[in-house]
Amino acid sequence: MEAEGLDWLLVPLHQLVSWGAAAAMVFGGVVPYVPQYRDIRRTQNADGFSTYVCLVLLVANILRILFWLECSGTISAHCSL
Repeated sequence: MEAEGLDWLLVPLHQLVSWGAAAAMVFGGVVPYVPQYRDIRRTQNADGFSTYVCLVLLVANILRILFWLECSGTISAHCSL
């Protein structure tokens, strides 16, 4: 009986956490680039810029998003057409 009384709070809270996690998944891939961009912008020198680091970060984030989509069943649902 008490669990049903908390549904008005738990359902929106679960939805908010779910949306927050999805937003973090989308925008989290950009965060590692911010300090490097700020340093290049501040010094006007791109000597420390590594294209390999960018490649590794991009591949890691793409794999993370694909894993997240597969775990949620989104890819399986689209591939079953």
